[in-house]
Amino acid sequence: MEQEPIRGQSPLDPPDARVARAYLDVLPGVQHRAERVLDLRRLGRLYIIEGIAIAAYIGVYFLAWGVRLHDPDRPPAPLNALAVFLIWSVLAGGVRERYGARRVLRGARRGVHYGLMVGGLVLLLALMLIGTFSAAFAWHWLLLPSLLFLAAGLWAGMCLQREARNDPPRAAPAHLPFTRTARVGTIGVGAAVAVSVALSGTAVLAGWGSAVSSFGMAGVMILFLIALLTGRLSDLGETWRAAQWSMFGFGAMSVAATALLVSVHAEIALAMGIVLGVVTLIAAVVVSLLPERDDD
Repeated sequence: MEQEPIRGQSPLDPPDARVARAYLDVLPGVQHRAERVLDLRRLGRLYIIEGIAIAAYIGVYFLAWGVRLHDPDRPPAPLNALAVFLIWSVLAGGVRERYGARRVLRGARRGVHYGLMVGGLVLLLALMLIGTFSAAFAWHWLLLPSLLFLAAGLWAGMCLQREARNDPPRAAPAHLPFTRTARVGTIGVGAAVAVSVALSGTAVLAGWGSAVSSFGMAGVMILFLIALLTGRLSDLGETWRAAQWSMFGFGAMSVAATALLVSVHAEIALAMGIVLGVVTLIAAVVVSLLPERDDD
């Protein structure tokens, strides 16, 4: 194997057979230390949480869509929750970094996981086409895409939990410091989620309500892209503790609930959206001001 010379120095001599063999002998130890970086138990729990979140979001929108199919006079469910879900996807990337994440599912396990995900996506698109062009649409089919995404998350999580069953317990990885930048970013994320919640309820207003909701989602998406390009969101995923995640979880559930209320109980959707949005914003400010504590 030829080596590229370093400027100003002569090329290195290639290793002989004894040195090459020594490199191969230490390879298993290197692989073992790399595996020890992975926190499979916590990665498994993260897969399960993601599966539940995806299934819940898809279920909410399919239920709202099904209600409107049977009563076209109802307003359509706003898509503001999509922006919140994208924010979550980047925040979760930071959590994976804390757990030493890389592609951890292998072989048939990975095939089953992605098979369930692709199956859920294909079924979702198929049901949308069937519901659009066919009047005979059974409501019980609406649950199947959510169940497939849920099964994918549970499968991956249980596989990792099983693989780590013999690993000794380990302390949680250290968080990044909760700096002033992280506190400002926490308020920014909370404000974006709060706006998404409040504007979801405006979809019930005749005439301009849907436009306001859509423009609001577009604004949140622009802020999301800026934060994504600067890497701020993934840093928050490595910084947040239980209080900050609880705030985000409450906001995510609020935006999904408001989107469902738009189609199911439009008369209270606007008021509930505003109330839940204000509560989310207040919670974001409170958790951003909490003193930093040492990692357990």
